[in-house]
Amino acid sequence: MLAKDIMTTPVTIDEGHNVREAVEIVNASKIGAVPVVDGEGRLTGIVTEGDLLRRVASSWARRAVPHTRDRDDALADYVKARSWRVKDVMSTPVISAAPTATTSQLAELLQAHDIKHLPVVENGRLAGMISRRDLMRALLDVPRQCTASGDEALGIAVRSRLDAELEITPPMVNATVSNGVVTLRGEVETELERSAARVAAESVRGVGGVVNKITLASAW
Repeated sequence: MLAKDIMTTPVTIDEGHNVREAVEIVNASKIGAVPVVDGEGRLTGIVTEGDLLRRVASSWARRAVPHTRDRDDALADYVKARSWRVKDVMSTPVISAAPTATTSQLAELLQAHDIKHLPVVENGRLAGMISRRDLMRALLDVPRQCTASGDEALGIAVRSRLDAELEITPPMVNATVSNGVVTLRGEVETELERSAARVAAESVRGVGGVVNKITLASAW
């Protein structure tokens, strides 16, 4: 599944508009972020609930900006805290994704940058928006054809997952399947590795349960 399959069409705001409009959009749409575009529809920034809350919190401070070595940074903070123009308050540059990005790539971007909303951009223009909630919903709605069917197929899928994600291969650990239930047998070094093998097996779509008979190698 790709970004273009799960993205939503967001309400946007022009970078010259008032911050109050951004607040109204966030409250009405309940998406937590508003993409900011210029006069030609190009994405130039994003205003999030965090940006708006920081602006409210900072606006109460009335200390003068001192003539210190950090004056430029302090002046930038002053503009962001006091301005009513969206362009001054928005976050930039914007982390974005292409319409062809996979759900795995989208999840990595959200996690790596600790963000909750991801604009989808094509040829410099905003094509859509993806939130963490959109991504989670998509992961739960994986098409049935992506599910391994039959005990033999499940066994192959589980062994492949163990190898690809944990580098655990037979004869270290083997996986057999009966009526959709996976039995893991073998030997690993640590309890954490034993747990990770169970989690890897459980994460294969179509698995109905896991019996973990992996033992720990004796320490001599």
